[in-house]
Amino acid sequence: MILALTGCASFPIPFACPAIGYSSAASVQLSAPTAGLSLELCSGEDCLPGPVEEPVKVGSTATPIATGVFGLEGDSVGGWTATLLDSPALMGYRVSDADGAIVQEGIIDVDWARIDGTEQCGGNQHADVIIDLQLPRANGVDSRVRHV
Repeated sequence: MILALTGCASFPIPFACPAIGYSSAASVQLSAPTAGLSLELCSGEDCLPGPVEEPVKVGSTATPIATGVFGLEGDSVGGWTATLLDSPALMGYRVSDADGAIVQEGIIDVDWARIDGTEQCGGNQHADVIIDLQLPRANGVDSRVRHV
């Protein structure tokens, strides 16, 4: 008698998880869509928002900021799609204006939902995130950004 076991299977349940890496995608919107703003994100509570992580060139001495965000596409009017390798319960964010001045930064709760795969093996995750943008006002008019 030969007994074959797989790395992900647990006895007595006869299944095996595929060797697939899963990712997470978050749709990020501003509560007040405003032209000319940029977004930086990071994965986790104690992270530092920064640029999207990119591979470091061989021989480079650069040390990238470990944000955990590997893709960020979109804009401040239509929203962004962020790609991450994990599904953090909290994400740090920084919203800046066209001059690089920080408009708002903070930490947001993220509620992820598995969109494929199985409960036993996991799967890709998706979350819809809305950043409650509080714009500074002078005499009732925002002096730095224009609402769309």
